[in-house]
Amino acid sequence: MGSFKINFKLQKLNKIKPFGKKGGYSLGWFGLTDGLLWISVGGQTIYEYGKEARKRFHRCKKYNDYYLARFLEDFFKTFRYVGEPIPEKLYDNVENFALRAEKWLDSYGDEADEIYEKFYSEEFFPLYEWYSQRSFDSAHLLGGPDIGCFRCENKIKIVWQSDYALDNGKSIWTAPHGCFELPYNDFVWAVEAFFEDFCAEMDMQIENALKKNWKKLLVDKQKLVKENGSRRSEFLQCISLLKTNKTVTDWEKIIAIYQKMTEEV
Repeated sequence: MGSFKINFKLQKLNKIKPFGKKGGYSLGWFGLTDGLLWISVGGQTIYEYGKEARKRFHRCKKYNDYYLARFLEDFFKTFRYVGEPIPEKLYDNVENFALRAEKWLDSYGDEADEIYEKFYSEEFFPLYEWYSQRSFDSAHLLGGPDIGCFRCENKIKIVWQSDYALDNGKSIWTAPHGCFELPYNDFVWAVEAFFEDFCAEMDMQIENALKKNWKKLLVDKQKLVKENGSRRSEFLQCISLLKTNKTVTDWEKIIAIYQKMTEEV
């Protein structure tokens, strides 16, 4: 199983920048998750900067350089819905859904109030909701991709898209968009493997933080230990939803709206 893997590398303690201002710097559990993140999907890599982008922005880091806690929070939050299979009709077209929905929205005019009332308050919202519940953005990154995971019985598609481009029209990412399918069980296994590795690395990170003399930097060591345990429990609960999901979506209603969109676009 090497088709899907979440890779990461935590930053060393002496390289992590604390939060706050001079005279009041502090560092907590979230800050200690500072590191690099990249996702291998088949032969492509999500969150990998291209050479031109690294040169343009004077980046020395090749991958997503941010706090891994943010990724865990955003990604794991979708598991409540990812574990629920979607109808095959939607699954077969999921990689084109966002673009088609946008075209459908635009076809109803340019008045913002009219569009909002028609789609977000009435007709469009139920159709878009199932998609957004299984997706998360990377708004904390410049041109960060939107990533969605969509299950259909024993298979799942990972769909990602970033439209941000340099002045020459090229993307800042080596893989700005794509769709990758794999067995659902392999997906769950990869998530569990990533989380197990992350927890092991964070345990070591916390252990080293407890031993370190932080001098004037405010570090609540007792709180670090407590939050490390509570975060682990919280994320494990999210993973469990990939196997024991009980969410029930009104797919009949959504398919009816989807059919209308298909006919009009």
